[in-house]
Amino acid sequence: MSTIRLPGLQTGIDTNALIEQLMAIERRTLNVWENRKAVWQERQEALSTLESKLRNLRTSVRALSDADELRAFNVSTSDEEIITAEATNNAFEGNHTVVINQLANAERWVHRTGHKYAEDYVGTGTFVYSYNYKETSITTTATTTLQDLVGLINNDANNPGVTAGLLHYDDAYHLVLNGEDAGTDYQIHVNTGSTEVWKSGSAFTYDNDNALLSTKIKDLDQFSGTLSDSDEYEEYIEIKNCTDHFGVSTAQVDFYVNENTTLGHLISEINDAFDGRAKAVFENGKIVLTDSVGGESSLWIELGWNDDGGGTLLDGLAMSVTTEGNATEASLSGYTASAFTKSQTAQDSKIKVDGFPDTSATSEVQTVSLSGGPDGGSFTLTYRGETTSDIAYNATAEEIKTALELLSTVNSGDITVSGSIDDGTTFTFANSLGNVDLLMINSSLTNGGSPLTASISETTPGSDSYISRSSNTVDDVISGVTLHLHDTTSANGEDITLTRDVQSVKDKLDAMVIAYNAAISHIKETTGYNEITQVGGILMGDYVVSTIQYQFRGPLIEQAAGFLEDVDSFLTPLNIGLEFDKDGILSLDTNDFDEAIAEDYRGVLALIGADKTGSSTSDTIEFYSASTNYTTGGEYNVQVTVSGGVITSSQIKLSTESTYRDMTISSNIITGNSSFDDNGDPVYAEDGLQLSVDLTTDGDYTATVYVKQGFAGKIEDKIDRMLKATVGSIIVDQDHVEDQIELLQDKIEDEEYRLEQREKRLVLRFARLEKALTLIQNQMAAASIIAISS
Repeated sequence: MSTIRLPGLQTGIDTNALIEQLMAIERRTLNVWENRKAVWQERQEALSTLESKLRNLRTSVRALSDADELRAFNVSTSDEEIITAEATNNAFEGNHTVVINQLANAERWVHRTGHKYAEDYVGTGTFVYSYNYKETSITTTATTTLQDLVGLINNDANNPGVTAGLLHYDDAYHLVLNGEDAGTDYQIHVNTGSTEVWKSGSAFTYDNDNALLSTKIKDLDQFSGTLSDSDEYEEYIEIKNCTDHFGVSTAQVDFYVNENTTLGHLISEINDAFDGRAKAVFENGKIVLTDSVGGESSLWIELGWNDDGGGTLLDGLAMSVTTEGNATEASLSGYTASAFTKSQTAQDSKIKVDGFPDTSATSEVQTVSLSGGPDGGSFTLTYRGETTSDIAYNATAEEIKTALELLSTVNSGDITVSGSIDDGTTFTFANSLGNVDLLMINSSLTNGGSPLTASISETTPGSDSYISRSSNTVDDVISGVTLHLHDTTSANGEDITLTRDVQSVKDKLDAMVIAYNAAISHIKETTGYNEITQVGGILMGDYVVSTIQYQFRGPLIEQAAGFLEDVDSFLTPLNIGLEFDKDGILSLDTNDFDEAIAEDYRGVLALIGADKTGSSTSDTIEFYSASTNYTTGGEYNVQVTVSGGVITSSQIKLSTESTYRDMTISSNIITGNSSFDDNGDPVYAEDGLQLSVDLTTDGDYTATVYVKQGFAGKIEDKIDRMLKATVGSIIVDQDHVEDQIELLQDKIEDEEYRLEQREKRLVLRFARLEKALTLIQNQMAAASIIAISS
């Protein structure tokens, strides 16, 4: 507004007061707009508060809307210093006894000689080491210090999982190599040269992306044709022409493939064939086979597909050398394997659960086969990547045993040796070792100057009668339970007890009750009429808001969708203790709830959070699956016709509807109509519902299909629709209010501009009036003076 004012000192007229009174009359329209805007802003604030309360309610019901997730357990152990545990919803109530025979360890190597100072130079050369069958090399220069070497190892981009450090002992600094993971798969090897590696020539793919271990072979892009489901053809992969590091052959394995065979199964078969003499893994869609011993190698593998005349094909099985053995030679002086002490050996944890395995331990037996009696030459034995010194052809069993026990991978008493090499030496492993890797033999044995062929085979598999895992955290032995092993136990073990965590369900229901009452109270306050003040709520008359309480009350008093009397233990929330008082306030009767839980635990959870689970009255038409997001819970009538072993007609409707709709047919699966409206919501209740049909016998079939949805999920669905971006009823309501506020603001700004111009005109008009009056007054005063003087 203008700030120009006319004091009227000369005329005696209060011009400002006149202008203010005139402008007050002019502002009546502006006041109307501002008052209306204030009302709409109150509505906006009320809707914003309601949205917040609805979101809180949705959070609380979402925590209840999946019956599987509601299953929770309290876990206790008899000695938490030895074992602790935690459970997921996949666990089961009960007790378990766990015997811990040994804990898993990570491997640790210490350089024995060391250096006087950490700043001493280590020399020029290459240090080659591997971990978990992955190898890397470190190159040093004349100015590389021991401390630098630690940094080079730790900062190496190809570091396979080893942490280097320094140990100050006996007035020297010693390089320490620590494996980052526990278990026998995670051994450290200091190699004399690079280890040979074979890889697939190209990656196996599924839908043009790299395949996974879980990918079925029949689903690979490289597979063509159809696997036979009869005994007429038996397709298989040949694992053939395999030799180990020293060129000793492995028997061919024919690995038969069926509908469920995965790449993971193939990897397991390759590892079984090599039995520790090489390790196969699957990386970036490729099979990778790594030798167990570094240096020049005779490792070899071929994979072939045999369709047995069935007309199928699997491409991509060709493998070749990608890293030659000893392509990089370890040349760093003083850092060979013999310069290190293995201060801790990688080992698996070993446990029994509830007395399983219940078999006794079995010692593994391996036997040497020789093509003739030797009269010259020598041989070496390799076990877990370490090789003995040369052993004479006529060495005694005791001498062979002594040579093995010089390896860091063999402890005294691990292996009993019987018979000399020409008698077919037998190696018997301690039964506590279980199923061990196969020994490798490298032979220069001769008879009459002619070379002899030597090999070693497993004649008795070993078993230590324990479950082994390469970690002290075990999550795949007791369903839904993760064990944390801290120490070994006695033969009696320690107890683990799982009990239902009913309190967590109560707590979630209490949270829902609080959030529900908060939302409903706000709705009542803003839409009701206060008889005392005789004033209606700010949202009174808002249809969207006033109907919400009835939408939410329905699922809490009605029979839950898809639940049946005489089949399900509970049909309504009232059956488990949820009830309303006369004012519509929701509460949970904990006594009723406890009784219901005691009667049927799963029945209570289903009533709360059944998530589109289903059943059918027909053995021919069966429930297959339903969409959590799109299928409506309820009772459906289905009609199907099977003719000539195929579905010729399939229709569905809700039991409350009169008209059937066609379903989509795909082989023996029929799917509900998946049309969506402009808001992205399903047009029909059966959207996403899938049923399977038995095509064995032709005929016309009918079924009643029940899709269960708990009351929490139904409330969640209603809130989701209300708060759906751009199209939700609350969002649309808020947008309408926002539009009204913007419209009123535009009118206010226009009116303020008009008033500002009007005030300016009034100021100018009164300024002219005062000027004229002042002139007249001056003239009259002058006339009076003249009259007096005359």
